[in-house]
Parts: sequence; C-alpha cells; structure tokens
Amino acid sequence: MYNNRYDILGCRNTAREANIQYYPNFQDGYEDFKSLLKSLVVNSDAKTFYKFSDGEYLFQKGVSDGSTSKGRRDTNVGADIMDLSLFREGIYKNDFYMVECYEQAHREFQECFPDTLPIPAEYPYGLIANKWLFKTFKGQIGIVGAKEKLELIQELLEYQEYRDYLGIDKFEDYISIPQKYACDDIEATDDMVKEQLQNATSKIFIEGIGHVKQALLWKMKEYHPAVYLSVGSGVCAVAGVQDCIGRPYFVNWENYRIKDYDYSKIDIWRDTGLEDIIWLEK
Repeated sequence: MYNNRYDILGCRNTAREANIQYYPNFQDGYEDFKSLLKSLVVNSDAKTFYKFSDGEYLFQKGVSDGSTSKGRRDTNVGADIMDLSLFREGIYKNDFYMVECYEQAHREFQECFPDTLPIPAEYPYGLIANKWLFKTFKGQIGIVGAKEKLELIQELLEYQEYRDYLGIDKFEDYISIPQKYACDDIEATDDMVKEQLQNATSKIFIEGIGHVKQALLWKMKEYHPAVYLSVGSGVCAVAGVQDCIGRPYFVNWENYRIKDYDYSKIDIWRDTGLEDIIWLEK
C-alpha cells in the first residue's frame, strides 16, 4: 500500500518502488537536506553527493547488464571486459552518498559501503521535480551532462515559457561529456571535464553523467570548487525527455519539447508519458 510518509511537496511518485520505501524520519531528513545544500552553497564549500543505484552496483562489480552492457550507453566495451580500477577507487572518494529507500538498494549499498549512512536519493529527485533547486540557487547553478542534452536544454531555455516553468533564465555553466561511451576513454573524458570546469563560475552543479561519475565525480571539486549533486535522470527531465511514469517523483513533470527539433540525436532511455508533452513552436 502506498505510504504518504514519503511524499515530497510539489511532486508525486508512481515508480514501482513507491510502495516499498523505508527510511526513518524521511520528512525531517528532507528538510535537513535542503538546509545542508543551502549552507554548503552560502559557505562556498566544495562537496560531492554521489548517487548509488543498481546500475552502479553492477558496473563496479564488472557485470554487463542493462546500462553496463556493451553498446548500450556508458560503454562500447562492456563492464565485464573494462579495466574498472579508476571507477572502483573513485566511488570511495566522495563526501556524501545517496541511495533510494528500498530494501534491495540498501542491501547493495551496504555491501559496497558498509560503514556509510546514505542520504535518500529521492531527495534530489524531488528537488528537481518540484523545481526547488532552480528557484533556490538561481544565478548560481550549473549542469553537467551529455553534450547533446545540454545543447537541447540551451535551446529550450530560449523560450520564455520554459524559463518560467523551471524558474531560471539559464544555467551558469554547461559542462558536457560524450553522450555515448564516456567510460571507455576515461582519461579523455576527464580532460574534457577538467578543461571546462576550470572556467566555471557556478556554486552548485546538478550532475547526470551515468557510470562515468564513479571515476570523475570526486575530482570535479578539485577542478572547480563547488557542490556537485548527482540527480541521475533529473538531467533528462530538464531536457524534456524524462521517463515520467517510471522515475520516482516525476509523474507530474511536464516534458517540454521543441517542434521540428531532431530528437533522433538524443539518447532517450525510456519515452513514457508522451500524452503530457508540451510542444514549443520554433
């Protein structure tokens, strides 16, 4: 049965995990998390928030399945063949850790991080979905994601209607990685991110770069001191290509899209809620 103790103001959760969530004092923790983010930004602290998932678990285990499979998204080699040493080392160098609030996710998390108390990954989902992050950090927030999606987001933000929807006029920085196979040449992807971040000005970034974050997220604060918050598919939401039905807390999200835009170049994981798309005229 659905448990409304895990509601987040301004959004609704219909993902399959919605009925099996468990986390003590979820609502108090949510308010504390918002306060923590605000404090870190005000004090110009450099911290990373790493989001762990079933895909992250498989990747660092060297298992090719779903997103970790050859040719799927993150790698054209496959997790079972790659040298994962930099990825396995990198996940332990972050400041805060997040995971979704259901039993399997916590079990896999504790296997990898037995002495770490995680933050619910549902919090950043909700803060994207209800747009709190954009309104709170307007003029201070940047974004890290796949190049094609960031280009699409910049196009979307040319429209006043979409700027009004998000509550911002622009992201201060757009830090891009290859949309496909960014894990295969990790040194090249690292150099790409480093070069861009050295000219950045944002005090907080939302990040959705898939499994490559295992090797790179912890490094970002060294390239440019800021808060780096993993939001996963939240970047897809901002690009108007979110799986609104399957992703936690996004069922009320409105995917804005541009008529006659070439969406074939965008890697869309799962296209649900198509009846809710709001089309913008070029």
